[in-house]
Amino acid sequence: MNKINAVLFDLDGTLIDSEFFYFSNWAPILAEDYGLDISFDEWIERFAGHTLHHNVQMLNSEYGLKVDEEDMWFATRARYAKADMRTIRLMPHAKEILTQLSDEGKTLALVTSSYQSTVQAVLGEHKLLHFFKFFVTRESVENPKPNPEPYLLAVDKLGIPKDEIVVVEDTSTGCTAAKEAGLYCIAVTKQVVEQKRLTHADQVLNDLAEVKNSLISLN
Repeated sequence: MNKINAVLFDLDGTLIDSEFFYFSNWAPILAEDYGLDISFDEWIERFAGHTLHHNVQMLNSEYGLKVDEEDMWFATRARYAKADMRTIRLMPHAKEILTQLSDEGKTLALVTSSYQSTVQAVLGEHKLLHFFKFFVTRESVENPKPNPEPYLLAVDKLGIPKDEIVVVEDTSTGCTAAKEAGLYCIAVTKQVVEQKRLTHADQVLNDLAEVKNSLISLN
């Protein structure tokens, strides 16, 4: 790689500890409306890192349910609003890595399958919005991760060579999008089931402190 000039971060599970939040809001809907009980481990293995559209299709094809995507969108958004997404915590070392990279003059951007409202609510609550030059959210693209479109859009916005860009992701879905866009991808997760799916990542690390050290060594 050339000198790293930009780092593209995923949001859910990478910068914010959101998966239990999503699980705790989806699980009651699935249990009460569809008679399906899922565990948190099952959520991590089958749902985490995917869009609502993907998860609805998966519920219908693999669980034999009849879930309407629009109904699920409204049901989950209603629960998110009541639960208050601003309570979602940062992942360990998230602010530390953003601060250091910013101080070093790196351009930072966010590439997420979440909606802009989620980005504003959570990162706004933690006062992290100013670190990012731009946000590629679900509204920004026609084809979300694992399609490379979100990362290709980010590369276009950055206007620098791909070999000066590093992606930080936590799921196979996001890593697939990054690699198919021709980018170097560091995966960060302690979830063993996810680590086994990340053989296509350039590195698989345990936390953002390790990512910070790795980025130093890459420069």
